Amino acid sequence: MDSNEDTPFDSYPSGYTSVSAKDGLSGEAAGTAEIRTVIAAPRTPDGKDLHLLLDSEPGVRIIAECRDTELGAVIRRSNPHLVVLDIRSQDAKKAALANTDLDADRPVFICVASDSQCATYAFEVHAVDFLLRPFDKVRFHQAMERARRELRNAQYSRLAQQMIGLLQHSRTQDQPEQLVFRTNGRLIFIDLNDIDWIGASANYVRVNAGAESYLVRESIGRLSARLDRERFVRIHRSVIVNVRRIKELQSCNAGEYIAVLKNGKKLPCSRGFRSELERYVSSCMRAANPDR
Repeated sequence: MDSNEDTPFDSYPSGYTSVSAKDGLSGEAAGTAEIRTVIAAPRTPDGKDLHLLLDSEPGVRIIAECRDTELGAVIRRSNPHLVVLDIRSQDAKKAALANTDLDADRPVFICVASDSQCATYAFEVHAVDFLLRPFDKVRFHQAMERARRELRNAQYSRLAQQMIGLLQHSRTQDQPEQLVFRTNGRLIFIDLNDIDWIGASANYVRVNAGAESYLVRESIGRLSARLDRERFVRIHRSVIVNVRRIKELQSCNAGEYIAVLKNGKKLPCSRGFRSELERYVSSCMRAANPDR
């Protein structure tokens, strides 16, 4: 276990300290013996206590420590498995909420606070536990065990996806295309043609297929990259739509639309993803008017 003994907590400069890329493991290692961990906390005695508590946990490696306002950049750069976030200021609350928009593999959060009202923000980032000061080593260990279980589940899900991907690759072309994922200990198979739309929900995506809805631990960016761009278009940072389900597009603001699905569901189309929607509309126009 690397406890960063060469760099005392009090001497960390502005920003954060981190191990080099060659010293760490990729996000695929989540759930194994080593848990790459970031502490986002003020440089106070309480912050030192978090460092000591993590040092006492087997298999934990603290790869970075930062201020709450720097958390987003640290996560993007360090790709941790776990973030221990001290929600003490308004900036910390904003940092916690901002990280729900990250498209990369999101880390597991444990939130710490001295005010029970901060529990709301822990729910916003789908934290596996919320620790209200004062707490002891036993209570912290319970939170770490929950984090370990969550990381193991995420790893099992990735392994299942890899295995299923190999199986799907070997299938003949006349078999239906499917999205396969693991949830609540089950493998779910959904025909792509049955999916209406997909929405981001913090560390998860919700796959909506007719009357069914499934919560899957995967970032919307990664899922979008795996789907057929001719059939599934990302129209918003948190929305992917099956274009065959679109009934009409309604203009609402400059460069923005509302996509109305055949089932009546209305989805936002933001300007940031307008190019993808325009590409689809253009292809439809060309197909309808081949002589132009």
